[in-house]
Amino acid sequence: MAKAIFILVSLVTLVSAIGVVALPKVLHAALALVFALIGVGALYALLGAGYLAVVQVMIYVGAISVLIILAIMVSQRSMEDSQLQAFVPHRAVTAVVAGLLFVVLAGVSIGAAWPVVETAVPPDTIARLGEAFAGRYLLPFEVASVVLLVSLVGAVYVAREP
Repeated sequence: MAKAIFILVSLVTLVSAIGVVALPKVLHAALALVFALIGVGALYALLGAGYLAVVQVMIYVGAISVLIILAIMVSQRSMEDSQLQAFVPHRAVTAVVAGLLFVVLAGVSIGAAWPVVETAVPPDTIARLGEAFAGRYLLPFEVASVVLLVSLVGAVYVAREP
């Protein structure tokens, strides 16, 4: 049963990731990104990493994706299909290169020996992560929030009427 759920979640994630790069409208691609990120969170949950699954959904789906969709909707220039077509002039070449890269990575992944090591998770893992986020890595998170705020302000500035 778990194998069937893993295959289903993997397929949804894979199809959504392909949609991110293949859909012609930017807003549709952003919505496909939301489903791909939810799929990654579900894969974390299936691996037994509940904390990472919740962080994936809260940060990437809840914050980053909403920010991207808001920037797209505020910026009317990026909603035009003609600009997206100009951005990717050689779709066939891009698709072939991406397909070849996928085949190489899939071959390496399938052919590799993946050892399974049963180790116990230290009981203070969550506490150590919290201390790291609130201590050592506090500055990078604050810098990331300022960068996101500046990008949102930039999107509003670009979208305003001339």
